[in-house]
Amino acid sequence: MGTFYALQLDGLTLEQVVDQKTEKDLMSFRHRVFRESLGWLPVAPNGSDRDEYDVVSNNLAICQSKDVVGSLRFTPGTQDYMLEKDFSRLLSSRETIRKGGNSAEISRFAVDPTLSPQLRGSAAQLLYLGLWQWAEWNNLRWMYFVVVPSMYRRLVSLGLPVRPLGVPRPLDGGVMSMAGYFDWHAVNMEAIHSLRLNVALPDACPKRWREYDYSH
Repeated sequence: MGTFYALQLDGLTLEQVVDQKTEKDLMSFRHRVFRESLGWLPVAPNGSDRDEYDVVSNNLAICQSKDVVGSLRFTPGTQDYMLEKDFSRLLSSRETIRKGGNSAEISRFAVDPTLSPQLRGSAAQLLYLGLWQWAEWNNLRWMYFVVVPSMYRRLVSLGLPVRPLGVPRPLDGGVMSMAGYFDWHAVNMEAIHSLRLNVALPDACPKRWREYDYSH
């Protein structure tokens, strides 16, 4: 299990999923988003989005009171990636994926579309910041992902250190998608400072990490 301390903003909390109830609620939320709404995967009879990658991955959830309203998953670089198995067609022949202890794959990145525009913005801010916090607290440099092109452009506009791994191509169902990665050694800390605005760390977070986060 990786290291993560909750982030809080506007009544929302981004936290690592460690208990069975939150995990069940998270899988139901993901099912509604990725299977029922987007149709990226078949609807499951049990209403759960759990798959083979959850066995080896760490999940984060955004919670509003007792409801899950956002999701984010990290698969460590010691395991197979969806990008290697399910989405390999998106990789340019000139690109290679770096694996190992300083690498991870991001998947199941989502925000509840029924939230108000303000809360959707706050939830997205927590997820973007959560990417960097997970990398920082777990000594990761490379993070791989598959997104729609508009999402990739959004990451670029935020000043985050993303690079493409190929050109956009249609996946099953015709959804245009592209592969990319973060190189956190190239991060612009001004972008992180912007994402940190009004975000609170819990008292449980070690003092040295709170001081580091606010000083960089």
